[in-house]
Amino acid sequence: MREPRETKSTGPSWVETLGAWGVTAALLGGLAFFLVSSKPPRMAKAPSLENVMGGVQIPGPRRLLIAPEAPLMKKLHTGVVRVERTEAPVLEVSGAVIASLPREGKLSEERWQFASPELLMAYAEWAKSGTDVAFTRKQLATTRALHETRVNTQTKVVERLRKLVEAGSDAPKDLALEEANLVQLRLEGQKEIHEAQIAVRNAERTQGALERQLQQAGLDPQLLRTTSAGQALLVAEVPESRLDRAREGQSCTARFYGLPGAGFRGKVSRISPTVSREQRTLRVLVALEDREGKLKPGMFADVGLGTDPREAVLITSDSVLHIGRSDYVLKKVGAGEWLVTEVTLGETRGEEIEVLRGIQPGDEVLGKGAILLKHMVIEALQKEGAPR
Repeated sequence: MREPRETKSTGPSWVETLGAWGVTAALLGGLAFFLVSSKPPRMAKAPSLENVMGGVQIPGPRRLLIAPEAPLMKKLHTGVVRVERTEAPVLEVSGAVIASLPREGKLSEERWQFASPELLMAYAEWAKSGTDVAFTRKQLATTRALHETRVNTQTKVVERLRKLVEAGSDAPKDLALEEANLVQLRLEGQKEIHEAQIAVRNAERTQGALERQLQQAGLDPQLLRTTSAGQALLVAEVPESRLDRAREGQSCTARFYGLPGAGFRGKVSRISPTVSREQRTLRVLVALEDREGKLKPGMFADVGLGTDPREAVLITSDSVLHIGRSDYVLKKVGAGEWLVTEVTLGETRGEEIEVLRGIQPGDEVLGKGAILLKHMVIEALQKEGAPR
């Protein structure tokens, strides 16, 4: 009987497997050694703030000291404050025509045109209140005159009877009766005068309330009395933060959306005594010349306040640092020494801005690059205890 033949294995032998594992381990070991021994490439180190601001010191409140050789000086530009004759507005706001008085028509009271029925009603009531005040004052004067006449007449009657009683030709009871009538006349007269005074005060109180109603709408009752034909009244809304730029009597210009290319000149006639709670604006009443009758109540306009000729102080906009609610510039006060100076700004004109208060023509201020010193300026203000 033949014995079965042994079958040979076709897979790798253990010697081959061991060799493969050895090669893999050697490769991994070499890779690990390479990673451990090699150094990562150096990254460019950003310059620290200390290096950039080197040479800048804060010697005291609101003062900066910048060394001429400081690296920062290469990024800073200085400029001289210049002055320019101009009629450009100090403040530009928006507004609308609230009333107009054309040339044609009947009486001036009947020719006024208003932007809303409510204003028309308020004006009519106010005009009527003036008549009521005049009537009640006249009634009071008449009542006083009548009272004095009655009292004087009755006083003469009493004096005549008193003489007759002293002479014995008349009875004392008649004198007593006339004296009582005199007292009664005085009491009745005082009552009538008091009632007439109350009527005057009520009429004046009503007139005052209507005047305040017109004032809150932006209208000046006195201006309504004195405005001549061919004028229009415009109300401009001035932000609360810029109230100091508006004043009575200053010149202004208005350009209307519905009348492109046409400019209307006028003057600020009145500034409202109250600020709007909703918009936080102050209403400024402007009287505009409108001899051709082009302006209609309700028309909107861009209004430039303060167009009187003046010397405007100008600096570059880059000079201004806005911190908190204030604006500052760095004004040179010595060799390398700069003073943090608070300024009040006007309107921007291209790359320049007008300075209303704070610096004078000829002052030297930092311009381009001043923003790099903003955090130093804040620290200088904090040394003084100024709010940020």
